[in-house]
Amino acid sequence: MPITEDKETLRIYLQDGKTCTIENGIVFPGHLDTADDVIAGGTAISTEYILTAVTEDVSALSRGSTITVDSVKYTVRENLLTDDGSFSQVLLSKT
Repeated sequence: MPITEDKETLRIYLQDGKTCTIENGIVFPGHLDTADDVIAGGTAISTEYILTAVTEDVSALSRGSTITVDSVKYTVRENLLTDDGSFSQVLLSKT
């Protein structure tokens, strides 16, 4: 019997992640990366906020949308599909 990955099965990969809430009250798990990036020829450091979530959970997010991740508000910069489209990476800015 083949394994079918639906939204609930995919969420298992994110079960130890952060609690995310979209403006319309939808709550789902996500993994937030906060990687530093050296920019401006090495003269400045910028923090990138990248949320990985099940695509179906974040499909309504577009540039300018608001999302809360563990009580911190962010604004969506981009919403990008990854690999086979089951997961998305949402690029965020702190609000």
